[in-house]
Amino acid sequence: MPQRYTQLKDQLPVSRLTLNVLLALRLMYDDVNDVVKLDSDIEELIHFPERLSDSYRAEWESYVRRALVNEFKQHGDASPATFIASIMERVEAVQASNPRYAALMPIIERAQQVNHAENTHLFPSPWRQQIMALLLPVTAVTPPDKDNS
Repeated sequence: MPQRYTQLKDQLPVSRLTLNVLLALRLMYDDVNDVVKLDSDIEELIHFPERLSDSYRAEWESYVRRALVNEFKQHGDASPATFIASIMERVEAVQASNPRYAALMPIIERAQQVNHAENTHLFPSPWRQQIMALLLPVTAVTPPDKDNS
């Protein structure tokens, strides 16, 4: 049985979801006691839009994938059609009437627009600038010849 859930987890195409569906699912499964404060993270996108593609999306995909598998485990006796209908109804309810979704989605859309704009250049964060400065000399080092090694 556990192999079945591992296989399901590996095959869920969460990466194909649009951000609006992914956010709805992420909000649907949000745990108020979780270490990650989703609202704060999304509000930071105003200042750091690159986080959406650099880390947040992957985190949300992992979170949603795990939550879906756990829910499937809990309702494994339900028919697939019933399980899917339940998820779809709840996602649609989040998108239609959840005030958090309504407040956070415009921030995500704006961050996505900034990230995809051709006339926008994102400056690296201070820590990234430091790491780049540290590692830049590595690019000047030529790899050793395999024949001389």
